[in-house]
Amino acid sequence: MGDGHPQKIQSYQIVRKLGEGGMGAVYEGLNPQIGRRAAIKVLLPQYTNDKEQVTRFFNEARASNLVRHPSLVDVYECGYAEDGAAFIIMEFLDGETLRARYKRQGPLGPAVIPIIRQMATALAATHAKNIVHRDAYEKTMTCFQVSAKDAHRRRTSYGYSE
Repeated sequence: MGDGHPQKIQSYQIVRKLGEGGMGAVYEGLNPQIGRRAAIKVLLPQYTNDKEQVTRFFNEARASNLVRHPSLVDVYECGYAEDGAAFIIMEFLDGETLRARYKRQGPLGPAVIPIIRQMATALAATHAKNIVHRDAYEKTMTCFQVSAKDAHRRRTSYGYSE
């Protein structure tokens, strides 16, 4: 693609770019064989040859699978794309970040309590495995509806965990 976006990573076709942060870009991917949607985080090109940054990037995937908590996103795989870019393929959450919800609704008041409670239990589970989360803020928390009565929030980034 001329816009710098990958067209395919592993068995996932890139559907669209979801966003970009300081270290990586995130894309929506679709595995056409099984119809699975995924979020694919790709380390930015300027960090591809930085061994320390690549190690931290892959530590994020390992940390997510080590903790395994309902409020943490599932990671399916990680590796290197054909162009050498490091990637992490993870569960796709169709929702909005806590930051986006705040911008849309304004102060959340008491509605924020269950959100914070779910995030606190996820961070406690992370700390119980001796992992320090370095990226816990409203932009990396996704809110989504499981059912009409049940809303869940999940961490979508481990922020280069140690």
